[in-house]
Amino acid sequence: MKKLYGLPTVVTLLAALIGVIVYRFSIYDGNSAFVWRVPLDLKIYWLAGGEVAQGADLYDNAYIGNLPFTYPPFSGTLFKWLSPLADDPLILLWQGGTALALFTVIMLVLRERGLKLSPAMWLLGILLLCCTPANEPVHGTLFFGQINIFLMLLVALDLLPRKRALPGIGIGLAAGMKLTPAYMGLVLLFQKRWWQATIAILTFAVTVAIGFVTIPDAAEFWTDAIFKSSRVGEHTNPGAQSIRSVMVRAWGIDGGWVWLAAVVVVFILTCLALRTAMKHRNNSAALALAGISSCLVSPFSWYHHWVWTVPLAVVVLVSVNQALGRRLHGFLGAQLAGFVSVLAMCAVTMPFISAPVWLSAASRSLNHWDLQPWGMLAFTGAGVIYIAFYAVWGFIPGTQPAKETTTPGSPQQPAAAQPAATTTAARPAHSVNTESTTRGGHSRAARTISDETAEMPAVGPETRAFPASQDITDIPDTPAYGRHSRSED
Repeated sequence: MKKLYGLPTVVTLLAALIGVIVYRFSIYDGNSAFVWRVPLDLKIYWLAGGEVAQGADLYDNAYIGNLPFTYPPFSGTLFKWLSPLADDPLILLWQGGTALALFTVIMLVLRERGLKLSPAMWLLGILLLCCTPANEPVHGTLFFGQINIFLMLLVALDLLPRKRALPGIGIGLAAGMKLTPAYMGLVLLFQKRWWQATIAILTFAVTVAIGFVTIPDAAEFWTDAIFKSSRVGEHTNPGAQSIRSVMVRAWGIDGGWVWLAAVVVVFILTCLALRTAMKHRNNSAALALAGISSCLVSPFSWYHHWVWTVPLAVVVLVSVNQALGRRLHGFLGAQLAGFVSVLAMCAVTMPFISAPVWLSAASRSLNHWDLQPWGMLAFTGAGVIYIAFYAVWGFIPGTQPAKETTTPGSPQQPAAAQPAATTTAARPAHSVNTESTTRGGHSRAARTISDETAEMPAVGPETRAFPASQDITDIPDTPAYGRHSRSED
């Protein structure tokens, strides 16, 4: 098992960061997620579930203001179980469940990266969870009571566990609840888990069938509503963070061949990034980068859909820590590795900083910079850059792992340690964690090759609009910087 270098320094820095986050939230004069009221989207889920419980149509009207129910029928069937709950238990169950789901994803990433889940790692997971309100997608998910983190957990249960992973069921269920997670089946294909990919498709088909049985107007969604992205939001809203939305705001390009070409480029880069992840047996990076890619190529994505930046942040923390910790010796070297790894995590999540923590650097503020379109490209552009970086990393000489002896998506066991002085003749060239070279017929001592060399930085948030900075009620007003408002710029 791997260890986290400089753990005292890592814990100290994260604790200090939490203190800063708490302070910034305490002095923030706008609206934040930490107000005891039923969030806007959760209220819509609750109202829609009540309609389903009464056997009424789901897609025939709006529920709050002009906000309709935008998810597949299967989601409405599940939300039916929320309808009997009063406000307080509804808030506690949903928001508490969201935090628990996010914590589970963080721990799954730590375990998949080879760290033993010791008490110290549980403490690390709790500290990382407490840092996530600084991430705009997480803060937005909590503010609106969104379902994004639950969906990410279902996908993570399919892709991350080395043993007892869901055999495609998680992705199938997530796609049945909100179509975008179907894109994550791409990771199953790169893992060469053909049977699991088939199960994901079958599971999704079952959710569609359940929707037709339980929702009277299910056909309305599949034949009409599914093709109307305007039901989800307006591309002119700065909180919309897909490629298409950014192209509309930055250059006035709404769809067409230019958008399709951009989608194809991002898809190709994603495939190359997944290739790199599989070569280095990094399923956590595959999860995070494919999730970010799904937000980019989707016809419409809100900033809070980008919760995939959290597992990427954890990947960066562990990767930088491992890469430096193996090269820096002694106690001080380990602490330096811990210090730099936390800084690296913060650096790659900076484009997604939440407004309460740093308003001037948040995406919503960058949209109003005089220097445009670069300000409005920062959020979405960071996602493209991270995917491209990891894709290119896989082709850089010297970063290639030796030929693997295990299937990329299969459970992996840590390779046994090898004596440092073993020669080429004694160590096969196909060993997972060794590399040997010869010059002039003389063998050179093999050196250990880390599978962490291709791991990359983490990403962060996007921003859907928030209600006005005062007068929060149990049912928030339609945000001025929200789903259906248009930018005045």
